[in-house]
Amino acid sequence: MNKIITLVAILIIAASCQQSQKIAFIDNAKVYDEYQEKIDLEASITKRQEDFKKRTDSLAMAYQVEAAPLQAKFNKLSQQQQQTNPEIVAFSQKWQMIESQIKTQEQSLQEQLDNDLKNLDTHVEEFIATFAKKNNYTFVLGKNKSGAVIYGNESMDVTEMVIKELNIAYDGDAENKTENSSTTEEKE
Repeated sequence: MNKIITLVAILIIAASCQQSQKIAFIDNAKVYDEYQEKIDLEASITKRQEDFKKRTDSLAMAYQVEAAPLQAKFNKLSQQQQQTNPEIVAFSQKWQMIESQIKTQEQSLQEQLDNDLKNLDTHVEEFIATFAKKNNYTFVLGKNKSGAVIYGNESMDVTEMVIKELNIAYDGDAENKTENSSTTEEKE
């Protein structure tokens, strides 16, 4: 009988020591679709890409304008003369250098875009971790198309709260940046 009482006591103590785990899930796609910083970043990326395309398009037009008169000369020369003609050689070297600069700028733009997206992901992940700690969640699962969460009780979906607080935090950061830049401009 003592063994049974001891066993029951141990089970009661073990059960009372276990904390209930609070679990929630977030619809990842919805968070990113509705997060204002991501929307702003996409607009910025689109603008940078359009600006880059405008620059390269204008360079392509300049190339065609400059190449047209040389093309007539080029066609009249033998292959050896084409390779040694100083005007044609200078033209080729100039445009190879410009093409190289364009490729470098394109790589730099791509690296900048990748870095911006990586920083956005890091920011969202850090925010969700802080949100989970603040709201005493043991786990926050991500719902996505790959099936990480196949089902989630709607009462455990904290997506809307995360979007709301993430956008509030972003707006606060944006206002602080605006205030700081205007303060800096006033000082100058």
